[in-house]
Parts: sequence; C-alpha cells; structure tokens
Amino acid sequence: MAKETSKTEELFDDHVDDHVDKEIEECFSKEKPKCFFVFAGAGSGKTRSLINTFTFLDSKIGKWLLANGKQIAVITYTNAACDEISRRLHYKSIFSVSTIHSFLWELIKNHQSDIKTWLTASVKIEIEGLEEKQRRGRGGKTAEKRAEDIKKKTERLSKIAVVKRFSYNPNGDNVGYDSLNHSEVVKMGSEFIETENTMQDILVSKYPILLIDESQDTKKELVDALLTVCEKYKGKFIVGMFGDTMQRIYLDGKENLAYCIPDDWEKPKKVMNHRSATRIVQLANTIRLTIDNQQQRPRSDAAEGSVRLFIAASDADKESIEKQAARIMAKETGDGGWNEDTTYKSLILEHHMAASRFGFLDLYAPLNESKVFDTSLRDGSIFELSFLSKIISPLIRAYKANNEFEVSRIVRQHSPLMDKRKLEKVDNQLEVLHKAENAVDSLTALWSNDNVPSCLAVLRSVHETGLFKLDARIEDLLTDFTEGEPIKITALRNALSVSFDVLERYSAYVTDATRFATHQGVKGLEFPRVMVIMDDTEAKGFLFSYEKLFGAKPKTDSDIKNEEEGKDTSIMRTARLFYVACTRAQKSLAAIAYTESIEAVKETAISHGWFTENEIYFL
Repeated sequence: MAKETSKTEELFDDHVDDHVDKEIEECFSKEKPKCFFVFAGAGSGKTRSLINTFTFLDSKIGKWLLANGKQIAVITYTNAACDEISRRLHYKSIFSVSTIHSFLWELIKNHQSDIKTWLTASVKIEIEGLEEKQRRGRGGKTAEKRAEDIKKKTERLSKIAVVKRFSYNPNGDNVGYDSLNHSEVVKMGSEFIETENTMQDILVSKYPILLIDESQDTKKELVDALLTVCEKYKGKFIVGMFGDTMQRIYLDGKENLAYCIPDDWEKPKKVMNHRSATRIVQLANTIRLTIDNQQQRPRSDAAEGSVRLFIAASDADKESIEKQAARIMAKETGDGGWNEDTTYKSLILEHHMAASRFGFLDLYAPLNESKVFDTSLRDGSIFELSFLSKIISPLIRAYKANNEFEVSRIVRQHSPLMDKRKLEKVDNQLEVLHKAENAVDSLTALWSNDNVPSCLAVLRSVHETGLFKLDARIEDLLTDFTEGEPIKITALRNALSVSFDVLERYSAYVTDATRFATHQGVKGLEFPRVMVIMDDTEAKGFLFSYEKLFGAKPKTDSDIKNEEEGKDTSIMRTARLFYVACTRAQKSLAAIAYTESIEAVKETAISHGWFTENEIYFL
C-alpha cells in the first residue's frame, strides 16, 4: 500500500525532474568527469537546465577558465538561439556560443594550407564522380547539366590553386571563388577533428567542455567526430548533449542518436512537460508511441486543454476551411483568441506555402527555385531584401506618418551622404545636405498619389542618388537580362520586380510578425493556440507525407524496405514532425488534414488513439 501511495505522489510531483540538474553537475567533478546526454522532451525545461548548467560552471570554474585562456563552447542550431542563450548568459567571455558552422569555421580558419589541400582533393573527387556518371549515362538534359557542372568544378579547381586565403560567412551566400560553402565547412571541419591530432589538441585545449543544444539535429559528421575525441581524451574533454531524438526533423542529424551514445556516458531523463495542457500531452504521447516508448507527464496544475482534428478534401477552399476551424475552436474552447488572426499560430509544412497564403509568392518563388540562396532566403539576410525591409520600409513609414525627425534620423544613421567624417572635409556642407534632401524626395516621390513602386524602382532611385550604399551587384540587377549571366542575378531581378508591399509581406513573415510559421521553424517555441496545417499537395516534397502517416496513401516499396532495414522513412519523419508541431501548443490545438481519403484519415486518427470521435470534424 505504501508503494502505491508513493507512486501516486510521484505522479503529482512537479519537481520529479529536479535530480537531472544535479546529475549533470556531478559529470563535471574532478574525481569522475563524464560526458552526458540529457533526454529532454517537449516543454521539459531543457533550456532552463542548460542555463543552470552554465551558471554552475561559471561559479565553479569561471575564474580558472579566464586565467588560462579557455572557454566553454556552446553549440546550438540557429542564430536566434545563439542570441537568446548569449543574452541569458549576460555575454560572459568564458562562454563561446555559436552555430555549428560558425564553431567549425573558427576552429579551422587559420589552417589555410590544410583547407586548400582538402578542398582540392574534394573537388577532384566530385569531378571524377561526375565524369564517371557521364560515361555511363545517356544524353539529354541530365547529361548537359552534368557537363556544365564538370566545367564549373574544373574552373573552380584551377582557381583554388591561386587562392591565398579562403573565406567563409556562416550567414551569407559565399559566392566568390575563394569562398567555401556551408557543407564543405561541415565536412572539412568534422574530418579535421576526427582524424587530425593537432586539431584534436587545439579543440580540447581551447574548449575542455563542449555543450550541444538540439543535439538530435547536430550534423552527423560532427557528432561522429566528437564521439571519437571523447573516447581518446576521456577525463580531459567533456561533451554534454541536450536534446530529444523524437524532435529530429532534419536529414543531416544523426540517426538513432540515443543508441550511439556510449554506455559510460551519463543519461539523465526529464519526464515532465511544463508547457502543455493535459490533453495535448496525451496526444503527444500517443504520437510518440509510433516511434519510441518515451512518455511525458503534464504538470499537476495543468489545464485540461483541447485538441481537435478537422478533415477536409485536398481541393477545398483552404482559407475558408481554416477560418471555419478557428471559429469552431473559439466556440468549443470559449477562447476568443481563436477569433483573431494575430493571436494563434498557423504551422505550415514549407515556406512557399506561407508565401502563397500570405501573398509574397512572386518574390519567393524565383529565389527559391534558383536553389542558390538557401538559408539567406529563409531568414531574410539576402542583402537587397534586408536593406529594403530594414532601412527603406521604416523610412517610408516615417514619411507617411509625416515624422520628419525619424526620416532624418534614418538618413543620418545610414546614408554615406551624411557621413560625419566626409562632411567635415566638405567646404559647402549645406550643398551636401540639399543633395541628401533631394535624394529623399526622389525616393519618397515613388509613393506619391497612393502608388506602390517595384522593389527595383526603389533600388534604382537609391543607386542614382547615392542616398544609401548598395551591394556591388546593383549594376547587374538594374540592367536587362543577358545570356549567360549568373543564376543569382536573374533570380534576384525577377524577385525584385514585385511591388514593395510584397517585399513587406515577405519581411513580416521572416521576422515572425505573421501567424504563419513552418512546422520545423517553431521547434523550441510555444504558443497558447496552434493550428497545424497538414497538406501534402502544397508541400512539393517527398521527405514528409501526412497522407501516409494518416493511412490515406499506402506505403511505397521504398518505405517497406527502409522499415525492414531499420532505416528512417517518410512516415517516421512525418510522425516526428507532427509531434514537434503539436507540442508547440500550450492551451489548445487544431490540426487540419487536407486529404484525398477523408474516412481513412478519420479511421487512422481514432485507431492510433490520437483523437476521439467527438474531437473530429469533417469540413
């Protein structure tokens, strides 16, 4: 009887995970240092444990690290996460917080001769592979594309030979012949760590402790390299990984990470979900049963919460369906927040779905289809787009509001015409001021009589007046298309042909100022009300399939083969993605499935125990 009471008390113990932080601290003991992997599911307080670990280490060895010129390396997945962690650590110098790409580049950037040797060998292997495919393959467009790739890589190989110093920008496009691309830095850096004694010594000496957030999505090459170093430098190098294998949603993460962790690592688990209402935690647990047996418990004081599944035909009017679902959620939950677009989050599968629904597809599509912008398109860091949204948009808003002071402030801060050092050297400063005023007038005139100019027209005005400094490629963008010009220029010109208000909608999306976000992009975030939109027809991809997950489409031969071999399948990936999306919700969750087989989706949802019959609506 006593045991049963103890178990019951444990179920209502919201502090049941408190031991985890203590176990982590013990891993840093001088007598018995250990590497560790912390299992931390959705809403479990992973970030809090991470910050508690930093605070402990600062108090215990902070002075020693400073005195010896060492740091604690912290790797996380996004720049936003880096900024947040750095802020919470008060930017203390003993912590080096970075993304994977930045971390690896900092390690290898001074080893220029090694970079050249590795890159030369790598490009040669790529050329040989393409040439082999060319010999075996047939003609046609594929062969033409391979021939073009061989030509480009051969040209690059010849340029590599004369490069004196290679460059890399973790947040940029890296277009110069002396630039490395993102995948090269990851492969090269990981290989150096895994195989080069000197690099291992540098790593362990500079960063005796390395902590990894979102470790399930850390590049598999880097994980393998770090496991090698941990074994070799046991007791001298501590790696701590924080993550949840169920939330691995990127293909370049390490498969079956939990099973790759060595037996002598500490493996504390956090079982609480402090974020979500009880019904949402129950849903998450049943989704999780399709992948593993890890289960969470809600807080004792958690609200009951609500989940609903809305099923509609693939060809339905989606905007109408989603508004109808929101109205039903408002009525059933008694929560008026569902009646306002701005107070619930709509999670879509891919960025171009948001582009289509939020009205910036004409800008997004040419850039996305060119396949040369990658992350800079998704985070808004393409120079011309960033310039227009961060400088021109606020200037025009101030102009429309008749706020001359703010217009003047923006110009003084950003215009080379108003550079203090240059003004001091000018005899007639008044003439320069008039030039700046005329430049502003020329720009704002584009919006006269309720006109909305194209982004190219705005750039042309700025370029002609010299009001602001633009990227070197502006001349190419403002001329007509020419045969053989870089894909990047063509794509940018086509994208920037849209009206300025389209650019502003794009900017609102990438700065998270709309109700739309991707399933992947909200990992780690939380919202009171979440609408998960599952629509394979708009996804344009093969990595995820909600239709397969919900039984509306059969498994492919490839799915069956991968299942038999214990490999990842599109169904497993989608289940993990569904879990990530659903566990963003704190109070209530609306899942909308667009399908070609409404009854199959309903049957699967009920048979898996995800939703009950009275939680399902046909729209």
